[in-house]
Amino acid sequence: MPGDDGTPPPDSPAPQAVRILEDWTPAENLPSWLLLGGQIRGRVEDPSGTSLTNNSPDTYYASRIRVDFGIKPFSWLGFFAEGQDARVAGYNSPVAPTTLYNPMDLRQGYIDIRSRRWVPLELRAGRQELAFGGERVIGPADWGMSRTFDALDLTVGSGNAKVDLLAGSSVLIDSTRFDRHKPGEHFYGAYGSLKKLPAGINLEPYLLFKQTLNVKSETGVLGDALVVSPGARLYGQAPGHFDYIAEVLIQRGSYSTDRVRAYGQSYVAGWTIADVQWRPRLSVEYSYASGDANNTDGVRGTFDQFYPSNHGYYGMIDQFGWKNLKNERAGYDCQVGRKIKLRTDFNQFFLASVQDSLYNSSGSSIELNRKATSSHIGWETNTVGTYQLSKVWKFGAGYGHLFAGQYLKEAKAGFGYSYPYVFFTRNF
Repeated sequence: MPGDDGTPPPDSPAPQAVRILEDWTPAENLPSWLLLGGQIRGRVEDPSGTSLTNNSPDTYYASRIRVDFGIKPFSWLGFFAEGQDARVAGYNSPVAPTTLYNPMDLRQGYIDIRSRRWVPLELRAGRQELAFGGERVIGPADWGMSRTFDALDLTVGSGNAKVDLLAGSSVLIDSTRFDRHKPGEHFYGAYGSLKKLPAGINLEPYLLFKQTLNVKSETGVLGDALVVSPGARLYGQAPGHFDYIAEVLIQRGSYSTDRVRAYGQSYVAGWTIADVQWRPRLSVEYSYASGDANNTDGVRGTFDQFYPSNHGYYGMIDQFGWKNLKNERAGYDCQVGRKIKLRTDFNQFFLASVQDSLYNSSGSSIELNRKATSSHIGWETNTVGTYQLSKVWKFGAGYGHLFAGQYLKEAKAGFGYSYPYVFFTRNF
């Protein structure tokens, strides 16, 4: 999955969820059946201007510590638990947001069972990460607190052909009590993976369902929602050192008494200059997520982004989500030697419909102005670099700036929001 610094190209194929039985690497001086480890991450952020989601604080330090414990008594059976403690120092608001603060809690706790007798099978049950495809629809969003799920994940097949059957709920971060799954919201689905098809094509078809209780229709009627999302992700390499990714999904179903008619799409093309030692790569991207053009017709056109890892896709300062959004991106990344990575992005943002809200990276409405004369939200620049000192130490720094467009200016949010940061991670 993409690193927590956001430096890998956001359109690079991401592996599916890490499997403890597949990736178990015994440590020195420990029995082969025992896993002990963890990670310390620290990040200093110094935003200025006004964020769309809150008044920006001054300089603060965000700390995140993870402790891992695993047991594998047999080759086909494994148990894993992970605790996480996240805190923030120097935050100017009395209450730090849940993206930064949650004292020690259970982040993961699951059992893995594997069988190779007839058809390869693997079952993971419990609190776990889920990361599929490019993580546009299901991912851990590891830049912040990081998302997990109370879920069942049954993988049928392996290698170049497999499918994951999913059922569960996302975990709700709560700094005042033990984290629990989000009440009244469940998802189900199947996510397939077919690799090395003719012409070097890789295909990931999927079908997802999301059920939410007690939602309101356009006329204010209280009821339940069921959104059905069939989709597919296609990626591969083309002659001349070109690469491509396309992802398209439609959404149908019901939202209380309203019908759901929404869709999303994303297209990426990249070119690597292979003859240059730094292997620079240029990329362009267009992403679209529909909005609701009429709030009185009984049809809900707002795209549901499900549970994505948005950092690195729609601006690395994390102000916008894949929901009622048009995004045009141009990017450049390169590898300086073996240890240094650099990436720069330029984004243009527009609303798909000014009759619908502007949504933040978590999918919540943050601005609604149906009388706006422009759909132009603004444009954003980002630059980030990382230095991999060793297998366990990693350092990085980044800077992003959002320039307000006409839509934000009319909403009296004509700010210049800057987001510089430095960070480190230490694995053990």
